[in-house]
Amino acid sequence: MKKPTIDEWFAIQREKARRMGYIGGVEELGIWSPRDREIYERYHPSMKILYVHGLSSSGTSQTASTLRNCLPEDVVISPDLPIDPDEALELLRLIVSTQKVDLVIGSSMGGMLAQKLRGCPKILVNPAFHVSQLMRGMLGKHEFFSMRTDGLTEYEITEELCDRYECLEREQFGGLCNHEREITLGMFGRYDDVVDCSEEFEQHYPHFCYYDGGHRLSEEVIKELLVTKIEEFRAQMLD
Repeated sequence: MKKPTIDEWFAIQREKARRMGYIGGVEELGIWSPRDREIYERYHPSMKILYVHGLSSSGTSQTASTLRNCLPEDVVISPDLPIDPDEALELLRLIVSTQKVDLVIGSSMGGMLAQKLRGCPKILVNPAFHVSQLMRGMLGKHEFFSMRTDGLTEYEITEELCDRYECLEREQFGGLCNHEREITLGMFGRYDDVVDCSEEFEQHYPHFCYYDGGHRLSEEVIKELLVTKIEEFRAQMLD
């Protein structure tokens, strides 16, 4: 008997789930034999994903929540970032080194910080490589868009804080190698009216894509494009 391909095997599992009334399909692991589970894990390895939020956001952002819902077998780590860029980068590097992160996703300011995490496969969504310029027009106190686990509800942008971000930005593309360029993907909204660093990204990295949308990711774009790109990175883990 001919051995089924992995795509054919998944089709068999989906049909098995349908016949038994499981709407969740192959995700309903309770209907699988231990061998089924072993094969699934081999060809669909779980990942640890670090999501890095943007300015005024938090680890409980809508993007982080949507990713968890779309990827229930993966671990999505989404910490509240310190407002100080050096402290934020130190925290992210600690998480990468201790949690064995498989993929980093950074959005806006988080994309600028994620870009600094050398050696990690990463997806940069509308990265704000010059967030200090945006911040200089926002001096003063601001409320966070979403709740933080540390209880903070607001933060203050000062000239000194902008200077620290600008210092970090000057060195952000230093030390890039061919491997780093190959494991980094840029995602850009065609109608982003907040920041547009797509041309600058393309000067340093060869892999990028565009979607019909603005600066903030919609749930539709997350589900239809971002999750698709995550699955492509997952497939590369098997090569």
